Amino acid sequence: MTAFFSSLYVHVPFCIKKCKYCSFYSLPYDEDLEKLYIKAVLKEMEMTKEFPHFLKTVYIGGGTPSCLSMDGLKSLLSGLRKNFKTSRDVEFSVEINPKTLGSEKLDLLKNYGVNRLSIGVQSFNDKELLVLGRIHTADEAMKTVETAFKKGFENISIDLIYGIPAQRLKSWKETLNKAVNTVVSHISVYELSVEETTPLRKELNAGKISLPSQDDIALMYEFASDFLKEKGFKKYEISNFARAGFECKHNISYWLRKPYLGVGPSAHSFIDRKRFHNPSDLFLYASSLTDCKAGWVYDYSVDKVEELKEKIFLGLRMTEGITLKKRCLLEFLKNFEKEKLLTISDNKVKLTDRGMLVSNEIFARVLLHIENCPVCKQE
Repeated sequence: MTAFFSSLYVHVPFCIKKCKYCSFYSLPYDEDLEKLYIKAVLKEMEMTKEFPHFLKTVYIGGGTPSCLSMDGLKSLLSGLRKNFKTSRDVEFSVEINPKTLGSEKLDLLKNYGVNRLSIGVQSFNDKELLVLGRIHTADEAMKTVETAFKKGFENISIDLIYGIPAQRLKSWKETLNKAVNTVVSHISVYELSVEETTPLRKELNAGKISLPSQDDIALMYEFASDFLKEKGFKKYEISNFARAGFECKHNISYWLRKPYLGVGPSAHSFIDRKRFHNPSDLFLYASSLTDCKAGWVYDYSVDKVEELKEKIFLGLRMTEGITLKKRCLLEFLKNFEKEKLLTISDNKVKLTDRGMLVSNEIFARVLLHIENCPVCKQE
């Protein structure tokens, strides 16, 4: 591997309790499993430290990184400091759960250079948190934000979910109002996605709960976009809003398709125009590491057609849009422009707010066109 990368993702595969809607790889926290994980991930860091890099962003996600023990967290942070070179202004993010983060862990994160926290709040309504299977309360989430700010963390992001079973526009407005009246500088709003393998899907299939209508879900997104803009949070991506200067640099690197390395079980990487990932199993991940190489599973090489596809479904997520010079594709996209789902100006393509509501449908249709159009593939 010779390509240079400037972003690093670290996956921590543990949770105190898996949320009902979560389909990401995670395990119940266990001290022995933590030791196995720390040993393995430090080994992978040691093996990959010589790859050309100079990190501008680091992101520790999960799972729930904050559920690691003090010793485990310290070992992980020490390994990062020892094995990777970072810029002086590196954006260093860690995902946390309000229930698993105390004053000591905040101090530890601060001492090791973490300067951005992503807090999984999801809702400031206790009933909705219960439906989602979250282990914290709205009050605990609020106190975590306040404590983190007092500890010197000025770059604080929170995640919020809309489209929760039994959620109404009124309660969504209340959650957003509470969010903007905190010290947070970044808010991510995600429509609830209920995957087939999750407990929440089983409850839906059994008729125990029901989702809001698509019209109500659309109203929730539209209200969030307008309300957050009014309160000084600029929308820079379909689901992400930030005060000026607090956009998430790490996620932007994904959307702009910049090379990044992922370490830890199930972590994905994009280097040398190749996409690959680690095994989504802690034991298989640990055993796959040898003295010579990591046990990467290669997904695919990014040729010109794949690059165009990725540019569409990643780049178009951002409100600044993308530049396209393929005449055939631009002609096809005019169909969406007529429906006021996107705009085209001097080869610059941007989704409208209305287009962002149905972005997945737009992406699917455009990708199918690219796949079936020989001209798009050759231009």
